[in-house]
Amino acid sequence: MKEEDEKYMWRCIQLSEKAFELGDNPFGCVIAGKNGIVVEARNKIKENDTTNHAEILAMRAAQKFLKTSDLSEYTIYSNCEPCPMCAFMMRELKFKRVVFAVLSLQMGGYSKWNILEDKELIRFKPFFSNPPKVVTGILEKEVIAIFKEMGWKMYR
Repeated sequence: MKEEDEKYMWRCIQLSEKAFELGDNPFGCVIAGKNGIVVEARNKIKENDTTNHAEILAMRAAQKFLKTSDLSEYTIYSNCEPCPMCAFMMRELKFKRVVFAVLSLQMGGYSKWNILEDKELIRFKPFFSNPPKVVTGILEKEVIAIFKEMGWKMYR
C-alpha cells in the first residue's frame, strides 16, 4: 500500500506545483480506487471562489463522474492536511482512506479539529459513516522541501 500511496502523492505534488506556477496555493489532490486514479484537481482559489480547494474540486468531480455520493471504496490523497471544510465533505462522502503528506497545525481538519476521526458524527447516519483510515506523512520530507522552495509561509 505504501508504494501505491507514494505514487499518488507524487501526482498530488505535481498538481500542487502547477497550482503554484499559476499563482495559486500549492495544493493538489487525487482520488483513487482499485483501478487507479478516478479524478484529480489542483487549487483554483485564484478564480474568485474560496471553496475551490483541490480536495473540494476533486470530490465534486468524483461525484459527477461516478454518479454517487458514496465514495466508501475510494481513497483521497492530498499533499497537505485537509482543512475543516474539506474534512467534513470527506466524512459525508464516506471515504475509506484519507492520505496526506504534511500536517496543517493551524487549519487542520485532523490535527487541530479532528473532524476526520470524530466518532460523534456517526450518530448522524446516513449523512456520516465510520471515520476513514487516516494516513499521514507520506512523502512528508519531499513536500516540506518543495513548500520551502516555493517560500510557502507555513513551512519556513
